[in-house]
Amino acid sequence: MSKNIKQLSVLILLILIIQASITKVKAQPYPGYTLYTASNTRTNLIDLNNTVVKYWTHTRSGGYSVYLLPNGDLIRPALSTGSSINGGAAAGIVQKYSYSGSLIWEYTYSSNTYRSHHDIEPMPNGNVLLIAWEVKTAAQAVAAGLNHSAVIWPDHIIEVQPSGSTGGTIVWQWHAWDHLIQDHDPTKANYGVVADHPELLDINVGSSGTGDWMHINGISYNADLDQIVISSHTLDEVYVIDHSTTTAEAAGHTGGNSGRGGDFLYRWGCPSNYRAPGSQVFNVVHCSVWINDTLPGGGHIMAFNNREGTGSSMVVEIAPPMDSLGHYSYTPGTAFGPASPVWSYSASGFYSNHLGGCQRLPNGNTLLAQSTSGKMLEVTSSGTTVWSYTPGGEIVRALRYSLNYPGLVGIENSTTSVIPESYELSQNFPNPFNPVTTINYSLPKSSNVKLVIYDVLGNEIRTLVNNVRQNSGSHNVEWDGTNNSGTGVSSGVYFYRISAGSDETSSAGFVKTMRMILQK
Repeated sequence: MSKNIKQLSVLILLILIIQASITKVKAQPYPGYTLYTASNTRTNLIDLNNTVVKYWTHTRSGGYSVYLLPNGDLIRPALSTGSSINGGAAAGIVQKYSYSGSLIWEYTYSSNTYRSHHDIEPMPNGNVLLIAWEVKTAAQAVAAGLNHSAVIWPDHIIEVQPSGSTGGTIVWQWHAWDHLIQDHDPTKANYGVVADHPELLDINVGSSGTGDWMHINGISYNADLDQIVISSHTLDEVYVIDHSTTTAEAAGHTGGNSGRGGDFLYRWGCPSNYRAPGSQVFNVVHCSVWINDTLPGGGHIMAFNNREGTGSSMVVEIAPPMDSLGHYSYTPGTAFGPASPVWSYSASGFYSNHLGGCQRLPNGNTLLAQSTSGKMLEVTSSGTTVWSYTPGGEIVRALRYSLNYPGLVGIENSTTSVIPESYELSQNFPNPFNPVTTINYSLPKSSNVKLVIYDVLGNEIRTLVNNVRQNSGSHNVEWDGTNNSGTGVSSGVYFYRISAGSDETSSAGFVKTMRMILQK
C-alpha cells in the first residue's frame, strides 16, 4: 500500500510540475514589436526589451493613433492649421510616411465647417477611414429637434482613396445627422418615439449638446462583415454601422447587406440613450475595436471603459448576439445584449480618466495603453501582466506587430533581427488595387522562391520571382497591373502562387495561392 501511495505521490508531483510548466509557457508576452506615438512629432517601434529599434520623425504635430501598413508605410493623423473647429484631438490631416521616413502622402480634410479628428482606420483596399466633425448652426440644430439653441458638431465618417502626394477621393461617407430622432418638439424634424427607434440617435442625449457633441474617438473596420464600429466619449456607447452601403444608402434607412441603410445595426453601453431599461456600463469609452476572426475572441468587440472619476478603468470584451441570418438580435423595448462582457480586465492602479487603447494578440493576451499614466502593458486572459513599459507622457494607443509582419521587412537591417517562424504568403496590399500592389512573403530559412501571377483560367500572366535563392526573413515584390510585357492587363480576379523550399534543387516545399482583384 505504501508503495502505491508513494507512486501516486510521484505521479501527482509530476502532474503539478507539468501544469506549472504549461502555465509558465502560456504566461509569456507575444513576440513582436510595439508601435506607439512617443511625442507629437515622433513614433517609436520597440522590442520586448523596450529598446527602440526604429523611429520616425514627423513634420507636423499629431499622432493620436498610428499604424504600420503591410507594405511598411506608416500612417497617422496630424494637426492642420487655419480651422475654427478646435475640439479635443483635432487633426485635419492624414500623413503617410515610407518605412525609411520620407513623407509620401499628406491629405487635408479641414475647413471652417468640417475637420477630421481623433482616430483613423487603414483599410485592406488601401483606403483610409476618417472621423470628422461637421458644423450645424443653431438654427439647423433647433430645426432638427435640439431642445436648446446651440451650434453643434455631429460626427461623420469618410473613406478616402489616396492619390498622388496630396490628393484623395472621398469614395464613401456616413453622417450621424442623417439618423436622428427626438421627442422634444412634434413641429420639428425627426420627431418620434425614441424608445421605438434604437437604430436612431436622440439629438438630445449627451452632456450639453453643444460643439463637439458626440466626440467619436475610435473607429475600427471588420472586413468580413463590411461593418464599422465607433466609440463615443460623451454618449458612453459604441455603435456599429453598415459599410456595404452606397453613400446614398448610408444617408437613408434601407440598403446595404443588412438592409438598414446607415442606421445603427447595433449599440451597447448606455441603454438609457434609447430609453431602454438596463445598467449603464460605459462612463467615457475609447478605442472600440473588432477582434479579428483569426484571433481568440474573433468577431467580438473590445473597448476601453475609462470609468471617469472612479480611479479604476476597465477593458471589456463583448460578444454581440446574432441570429441565424447574421443580423444583430434585438428585442424591442429591451437593451441590446449581451447583459455583461465575456471578458474584462481591471486591476489596482489601472486607470486612465480619458484616452486608452486595447488590442487582442494571437496568443490570447491583450495589449493595453494606460494612456494618462504613460504606460503600456500586456496581460493574459486571467489578468496576469507579462510585459509592461512606462516611457512617460501620454501613450494614447499602442499596437503589437508580430515578428513576421510584412511591414517589418526593414527591421532585418536594424540591431534586432526579425526571424520569421514559418513560411507565409500575405494578402496583397492594397486589394482591390489599381494599378500597383505589393505582395509580402516570409521565409524562415534560406530558400528557393518562385512567385507567379495567374488569371482565373489558370494561364500564367507574370512571373515576379523566378526560382531565386533568397535569405531568410520578410520579402516583398510589386506587381504593376497596367503592363505585362507591353500588353495591358484587364480588370478582374487574379491569383498569385508562391512555391518555396530550402532544398537547392527544389522549390516546392511550401506552396500557397491567394486571390487578388485588379479594379481599373
